[in-house]
Amino acid sequence: MADNNQGFNVVDLEETFNRAADHLRSLVSGLDSGQLLGFYGLYKQAVMGPCNEPRPNWYQTQARHKWEAWNSLGDTSREVAMGSYIRAVQKLDPTWEENSHSASGTWVAVSKMPNTDVELRDVEKGLLDWVKDGNEEKVHEALTEDTKQISVRDEDGMLPVHWAADRGHVSIFRLLVDSGADINVRDNDGQTPLHYAASCSHIEVIKYLVSIGAAILPDNDGMTPPDIADPELAVMFTEDS
Repeated sequence: MADNNQGFNVVDLEETFNRAADHLRSLVSGLDSGQLLGFYGLYKQAVMGPCNEPRPNWYQTQARHKWEAWNSLGDTSREVAMGSYIRAVQKLDPTWEENSHSASGTWVAVSKMPNTDVELRDVEKGLLDWVKDGNEEKVHEALTEDTKQISVRDEDGMLPVHWAADRGHVSIFRLLVDSGADINVRDNDGQTPLHYAASCSHIEVIKYLVSIGAAILPDNDGMTPPDIADPELAVMFTEDS
């Protein structure tokens, strides 16, 4: 990885990184949330080094995903993170240096959920990845090839149904249910898909889950979906809603 920053001394690397971070602000509107989180993680690693902050509570959805983007870089050095950030900006805008101006790096807040945790080639993706991407066609293809993938968990114990609820993809959620997915399945923290839909205020997913009999279950901390939902959504968790 040492060759990644070849041609930069430390001072030049930091100056170029700061200009790249400043230029990124002009590109944000064209980026998806997965890209934004990737840049966020690299920026934090470059400025502060390896993540040493505690993981946010599960219901702090956006904060948790930002933490994960940073924490996933492990012990990557600040210099390598800067180089990766610069190359990522270069890939987005090959002429960025011609139009950039020296400025201190500033990060832009991530306001959307990530589309994927890491950038993968299509041939490397499985059902879980296609659900995260919100690609209904690929989800259908993956389920047609092997419905056993509905039981594949990520490192947090989240299944495709958790991610579909987290994303708010009703049509994809229906495909998973039709393929035998358990609508009350729990992740490592005891949360069901309904917890994720509630925490993200995905009204259509909540309606669908309630309509097909999803149970109102407590998680490992004793919190139910209505407990963590916005107050105005509480009525949705009754059978008569």
